[in-house]
Amino acid sequence: MSDAAKTIFFDLGNVLLFFDLGKMRKQIAQFSGLSLPIIRKEISKLFEPYEKGDIATKDLHAHFCSLAGKPLGYQGLLHAVADIFIPNEPVISLLPLLKENGVRLFLLSNTCEAHFSYAYQQFPFLHLFDGYILSYKVGARKPDAHIFEEALRVANCQRNHCFYTDDIPEYVAAAKDLHIDAELFTSVDALKTQLRTRNLL
Repeated sequence: MSDAAKTIFFDLGNVLLFFDLGKMRKQIAQFSGLSLPIIRKEISKLFEPYEKGDIATKDLHAHFCSLAGKPLGYQGLLHAVADIFIPNEPVISLLPLLKENGVRLFLLSNTCEAHFSYAYQQFPFLHLFDGYILSYKVGARKPDAHIFEEALRVANCQRNHCFYTDDIPEYVAAAKDLHIDAELFTSVDALKTQLRTRNLL
């Protein structure tokens, strides 16, 4: 990889931030007064279209108000949905070092508006990124080739001049099918080795 074209695409969930969907379901149930089985069913039905941007946050809010049979505070519901993250500090600590080495950082994530907005406000490390390719804005989720092509377009990067890390094997395989250099994220030590091998760290 040439020194003139150092670009990394990071996944968000379970790479930079750990998340707990069980906590999300419990918090929505507690906030709305709906049973956990109902919340589990509704989330399984709604979350993929929400991550693709097919459902807006206001629509999600209206849906849960209707199910609960009462008005629910908009910000309260968003907090119940989004307060589920724990920073992966060992990986986050690499970001300033990468920036010092002239590496351009981009976030490539299957995520929804509530989760990304909350994370961006709560975790300043996300401000280090040069750009964000988010499923709810792109209208496609990994492993759809469209979101990877959009990432290359946003980063103005050729596919042989970038590196991508993700914890989902299927998504790494999809990137490799598009001739993007990609590796499965398993640990910070393995990531450091992958980055050093590519003269990025």
